[in-house]
Amino acid sequence: MKKIVSLVAVGILIASTAVAQESEALFDQKSFGVRGSLGASILNISEKEERELGSILSLVATRLSGTTASYSVDNDAAGTGGLAFWCNRNFTNFPALGIQGEIGFLFNNGTEINAESKTYDSEAGVVTLEMKGKISYTTMEVPILLTYTVNKGGFFELIPHGGFYLSFPLGKCKEDFEITAKGAGKTIPLYDEGTKDTITNSVLFGMEIGADLAINFSKTSALVFNTRYMHDFTELEVDNDEVACRSVFLLSAGYRYTF
Repeated sequence: MKKIVSLVAVGILIASTAVAQESEALFDQKSFGVRGSLGASILNISEKEERELGSILSLVATRLSGTTASYSVDNDAAGTGGLAFWCNRNFTNFPALGIQGEIGFLFNNGTEINAESKTYDSEAGVVTLEMKGKISYTTMEVPILLTYTVNKGGFFELIPHGGFYLSFPLGKCKEDFEITAKGAGKTIPLYDEGTKDTITNSVLFGMEIGADLAINFSKTSALVFNTRYMHDFTELEVDNDEVACRSVFLLSAGYRYTF
C-alpha cells in the first residue's frame, strides 16, 4: 500500500512539473496589481417590479381620495465603488496579448428609485404622492479578461481588454423607501422604512469591456488608470422575484508590479 501511495505521489509531482513547464513555455511575462474604483451603477428594474412600486402608490392614493390614480416610475444611477486584485500573464509568442484574472469587491451596487402618482382630493385639490428610494447590495466579482498592450514596454501603455465575469452577491439586498404627499401647500410624510431582503441568486453572469493606461516609472512598477463598463446578463432575484439587471461604469487607479 505504501508503495502505491508513493507511486501516486511521484506521478502527481511529475504531472504538476510538466504542467508548470508547459505553462512557462506558453506564458512569458507576468504582473500583479491592485486598484481602487469609483463609479456609478444602475439597476434596470423589471416591468414586474415597476408595476409593484407603482401599485403601492396607486393604492395609497386611492385610500386618500377614493379615486384611481396613475403613476410613473423612473430609476437613476447610484454611486458605487470597490477594490480589486488581479494577475496578468502575457503569451510567449504574442507578448502583446495576455490573459487577466481578477477578484474584487463592489459595494453599493444599486439604483435610485423615483416614482410619482397624482390623485384629486375634494379638499386639498390635486395631491401628488412621491416615492423616493434606493436598492443596493454588495458583490464579489471574478472576471477573466483578454488584454492587448499597445506600445508594450514604453513609458505609456494603452491596454484595451474585454471578457466575461461571475458576480457573487454577498449578504442581503437593502431597500430604503419613503413616501410623501404634497398638496394644498403642505408636505406630509406617509412612509419611511428600510428592509433587508434575501437575494435568491447565488451567482450572476455578465460581460465587461474597458481599457488601462499604464505609466511605467520603472521596469517593474507602474501606475495604472482604468475605465470599464460592466453589464449583467442575469437578472437579480430578490425573494425569488426578478427585480433588475445591473449595469456599472467604473473609473479606477492602482499599482502594477511586473516580473
